[in-house]
Amino acid sequence: MKHNYEERKQNRIEYAKQKAVKLQKESNQLYDQAKNMASAIPMGQPILVGHHSEKRDRNYREKIHNTYGKAFAASDKAEYYESKAVTIEANDAISSDDPQALLKLRNKLASLQSAQDFMKEANKCVKSGNKEAFMKLPHASEKIWQEITTPDCMNTIGFAHYSLKNNNANIRRIKQRIVQLEGMEQLKTFEKTINGVRVVVNAEANRVQLFFPQIPGEDIRKRLRDRGFRFSRSEGNAWQQFISNSAVNHAYMVAGLYQAEHGDK
Repeated sequence: MKHNYEERKQNRIEYAKQKAVKLQKESNQLYDQAKNMASAIPMGQPILVGHHSEKRDRNYREKIHNTYGKAFAASDKAEYYESKAVTIEANDAISSDDPQALLKLRNKLASLQSAQDFMKEANKCVKSGNKEAFMKLPHASEKIWQEITTPDCMNTIGFAHYSLKNNNANIRRIKQRIVQLEGMEQLKTFEKTINGVRVVVNAEANRVQLFFPQIPGEDIRKRLRDRGFRFSRSEGNAWQQFISNSAVNHAYMVAGLYQAEHGDK
């Protein structure tokens, strides 16, 4: 949420790192345990079929096999959490929860528009064969000129049509997000109580929140989960979802169902 976005992101990173360390330690311990268990069996010693020790020997070997399996599984999980920590740190997607989201989106829009203008002008230069004009463009370089004047697999030159089309689609998408977040900036927190359920449109947290007087039944909890609402103990035991018209309408609907579920008048 906006009021603790960076803290929550850092907590996710730290959790993933700590989980990776814990699992790798567990993996090493299990591996050493299995290795020690296996050392009790003489090298190359087969199972003595028919011997009174056969069943015990088979069970012991199975335990060794399972312990190795647990060690490898823990190691795989450790790698997953290590990768997850790196992914979170490297993720440059702009979250609506980020207090700097509007600034970042505007900067990204400016960059995309600059790239679009450059590709259009570059294609004009390629079409006319005017390298001199191209080199005067912002971001132009000898390397780029060589790349866009060399025919591709379709024997075409210049920036491909799909490059401009995809970039333009991203421009439209970013513009829409900016308009959406600008609207959110003007939103004020308000709440409404229905059948004892507080429905709060929390502008500061960027969430629609429901506070129930007592734990709702499974049917209501399922309806909330199905629509993306999640329980947050840190937010005062709220069921919450990102702010949207559909989220608000669903919250009001669920609050109405709470009356029927509990027989309130």
